[in-house]
Amino acid sequence: MEAELVWKLWRRLLRDETLQKQLYEAQGATQWLQHFPDDERAILHAYASQFEGVKWFIENYQFRLVNSFINALETGAPLTLRALLNIGLDLPTLSKAFLRQQEWFDFGPRVYGYCDSALGFLLERQELADYPQIRDLMGLERECVRLYTGLVEASDVVPGYYQRTDSARIYQSHYALSHWLRDKSLLGRSSPEETSQHILVYLPNPAARHKFTLIGPRAAHLYRCLEQPQSQNTLMQMLSSTAAAQPSGEDLALLGKLHQLNAIRMPV
Repeated sequence: MEAELVWKLWRRLLRDETLQKQLYEAQGATQWLQHFPDDERAILHAYASQFEGVKWFIENYQFRLVNSFINALETGAPLTLRALLNIGLDLPTLSKAFLRQQEWFDFGPRVYGYCDSALGFLLERQELADYPQIRDLMGLERECVRLYTGLVEASDVVPGYYQRTDSARIYQSHYALSHWLRDKSLLGRSSPEETSQHILVYLPNPAARHKFTLIGPRAAHLYRCLEQPQSQNTLMQMLSSTAAAQPSGEDLALLGKLHQLNAIRMPV
């Protein structure tokens, strides 16, 4: 038997529930193998002859992946996970539904990528249709996840310009999520009022975990103006209707605050 083909068929057997069902229902019969090529038939026959051991490995593989779904949320979206647990959502069942959608793909060490996909899946679930505040929280924590995954490719520093760092992102919520961020025991157990907030997710330094802080609409607007690096003159023109605008004390103070929060770089 060719080693590479043995491995590929094994990986397929771990993920292909139709093939698993054929194997499980065969009960020693070989008729189900007749539609496979000769080289694959010999390998699958060998697996079928060790039915109990193969089934044990498949079940353990799936059990590990079901648990890894919850671990991915715990790592990348712990607030969401706590809220989902507090409303009694059946996470193991949802985990299996997600993994079937992914054809039992193993994300391995890519935990944040796993979390991003899991949040995208949960946001579309009917089970959460009556929980818009939790869906809003998921949007916030998805920004946190993307903050970390975005660190893989560092942006170039442009001397003399205002520019964003890679260490912050802004999320505009639909609900007063600060209510939950201040008191995490209320996650999923209370109903934050429907009002928009600008929440800055930022890393104080490369060794720190992310933090949250509320910023005002003007600070959020300043941050959004820096989607591309801007000179002070260009930035001030973007903020004013006159071409010869001078920076206001308020805007300079807000830019300084964003700089302190490691969200932007100042001209040097």
